[in-house]
Parts: sequence; C-alpha cells; structure tokens
Amino acid sequence: MENYKAHPQIKSAGAGAGAGLLSGLLGAGGGAVLVPLLRDWIGLDEKKAMATSVFCIAPISAVSAGIYIASGKMNWQTAWSYMLGGFFGGIAAGFLFAKTPPGWLRRGFGLLLLLGSARQWFSSLGGEVPVWDSFFPSACAGLLTGALSGFGLGGGTLLMIWMTVFGGLDQHAAQGVNLLYFLPCSAGSMVGHIKNRQIAWKPALSAIAAGLPAGLLCAFAAQKLDAKPLRTGLGILMAVIGLREVFFKQKKPVENQ
Repeated sequence: MENYKAHPQIKSAGAGAGAGLLSGLLGAGGGAVLVPLLRDWIGLDEKKAMATSVFCIAPISAVSAGIYIASGKMNWQTAWSYMLGGFFGGIAAGFLFAKTPPGWLRRGFGLLLLLGSARQWFSSLGGEVPVWDSFFPSACAGLLTGALSGFGLGGGTLLMIWMTVFGGLDQHAAQGVNLLYFLPCSAGSMVGHIKNRQIAWKPALSAIAAGLPAGLLCAFAAQKLDAKPLRTGLGILMAVIGLREVFFKQKKPVENQ
C-alpha cells in the first residue's frame, strides 16, 4: 500500500489550527506549536518559521481578543502600556532579526518555553512578590517581551508570567491583555520581516485560514473553563518542545516555499 503524504497546505492548516487552539484557550502559546511545525513538518528554515509564525498569530490573536473584549473582561487601562512597549519592541525585532544567528534564536526559544513551562506548573512560583503595574514598568515589560515576540521567540508567554506574577492580573485578565498586546507588536515587526523576505506566504495563508475559526471557538470556551488544568497541560507541552529546541539539532530545511 502506498504511503500517504499530506499536502503541504493541509499540514499548514493543521499547524494553524493548533496555534489557534492554544491562543484562544490560553491567550499565549500559539507560537510554541506553530514554529516547530512550520520548521520540522512543513520544511521552512529556522528564521522563516519564526517570522511566518508571527505573521500567522496576529490575526488569530485579533479574533480571540475580540471575544475577550465582547465579554467585558479586557483591562484596557493596563493593556495600553503593554501595547505601546510591544509596538516598539516589535519594530526593533523586525530589523535585528536578519542579523541574529539562527542557533541563538532556536535555543532562546527553547529556554523561554522551559521558563514558561515552570510557571504553568507552579502557579505560586516565587511566593509573595511586589506588584509593578504602573505605566513605566508595564511599558518596559512590553518593550522587552515585544522584541522577543517579534523574533518569534514566545515573548507572549514570558509576558503572561510577568502579568500574573508582577502585574497584578489574574489568569483570564492577563490572557485578554496578552492577545491585544501582540497586535501592535506583530505590526511593528512585520515591516522588517517583509522587507527581509522572511514570510512564507502559502503556508501562512493556510495556517491563518484554519487558525481563525479555531481561535474564535477556543476563546469562547476559555470564558467558561477552569484555567488550572489548561495551564498544566500547556506546561507539559512547553517543556517537551522547549527541551527539544535546546538539545536537538534541526533537520535540513526544505527550500520550496
């Protein structure tokens, strides 16, 4: 019997649906599955996978954020400072991305996933900590994580940790802000990514087409579900992917996109 190989656009749609699921349910983590799938399953090189992931997650985040806004759970006063910092961090990332060694990007991505994983498992990690929720520290946090998000390194996961540990937000409020913050961040970074021709357009469009309805449905579900078991599951997934990113070598990419 002849082996069946899925069409590249079907694979891209599956990757996008997985990213939409995580973004909708948890407000972060879509890139954790999308980057490895675009690279290892679709065959993009390291940098194209990361830049394409940023491009795909933006519209998925937009529809998911819309559900949080419609439900009245969006903390606008807090969101503006993170969005402003994220925009300028994204601009910096878009132009520095082409000069950054791929190996550094891969290992940095893995280490951030491991950090995010620890936070998902241990919700009280760090015990009692000061709350820094004023404009300046929030904008600085958005700037630094925005640069990481613009690189496709999972800065949104790190920002979720900041907001729930230091920002004084509960899990659901942080999810809504995180989805909104990613929009100006990705817009800023896209200038550099498009200029440097880092977007793989065909896989991106297929991933977005599947990711939008998945993100929409899962954002609806997130309003009703207990976040604790979801965080635990995400922690396991992030740990597995993070360890793989840090310790395993990348296969030779397929340059056909």
